[in-house]
Amino acid sequence: MSPVSVVTLWLVALCAASEQQQQQQQQRKEDLRAVIQPPYYLITVPAESYILPLLPYDYDQLEPQIEKSTVRAHYFGHHENYRKKMNSILTLWRLEEPDNSFSKQPILNIFKQLDEVPDKYRLRLKNNAGGFINHAIYWAVMSPNPNGTERFPSASLMKEIEESFENFYQFHLVFTNEAVDLLGSGYVWLVRDHKQEPGKQLSVVITKDQDSPITQDLDPLLVLDVWEHAYYLKHQYRRGSYVDDWWLLVDWQAVDELDQFWKRIRNPAKEEL
Repeated sequence: MSPVSVVTLWLVALCAASEQQQQQQQQRKEDLRAVIQPPYYLITVPAESYILPLLPYDYDQLEPQIEKSTVRAHYFGHHENYRKKMNSILTLWRLEEPDNSFSKQPILNIFKQLDEVPDKYRLRLKNNAGGFINHAIYWAVMSPNPNGTERFPSASLMKEIEESFENFYQFHLVFTNEAVDLLGSGYVWLVRDHKQEPGKQLSVVITKDQDSPITQDLDPLLVLDVWEHAYYLKHQYRRGSYVDDWWLLVDWQAVDELDQFWKRIRNPAKEEL
């Protein structure tokens, strides 16, 4: 066999081995995602330093609706930046007030009771914990939909939406209009107000910057990030086009799971039965 043939066979074998390793790595990642909790789960856990939650999909799997470059920049840039700043504030607070047990609570507990946070940390913690939590929910309620198949809520959630908005399309219109018309940066949410009677608990609200309905004692079920960094690389100034694409990524099963997550937090005794 000629030297050229030997080299060719070696390169083919090397490429095959490399491809096999990539497939194995991808399979390990998928296996991990199968058992790991949703991105928002870690906000209920006390931690010395919070990690960036694992996305439930690869960076390119939201294409063609949201391209890989946007997901990577949004996740590793913006979400990660909020995480780092939030951790820095928590670390400083705990060092300066070592006897303050509240500072060691899960970030969700702290975020729900911002009035209990000392003035010198409150605003920075509100902004950065808000950014960290809001993004964790945003990632969690989307999933790949490469064929652009139209999706709808489960029967039980659809019934509640119809009771609150007359029908699903009216809800869709209200939510979309709020997203397109929101001036500046912020979020649009479908929330549950547990204080209202059944059939009247769902509503659409908007928050500016990194504010969150959680601080208003509302349970977020669905969220759309309309900061420009969420869509500008592909859609530029065409926010409406981004909103239309985003609807195709909404995972209504994940929305149901998030709804149950909040219900368990409010009624932990029922979970034990």
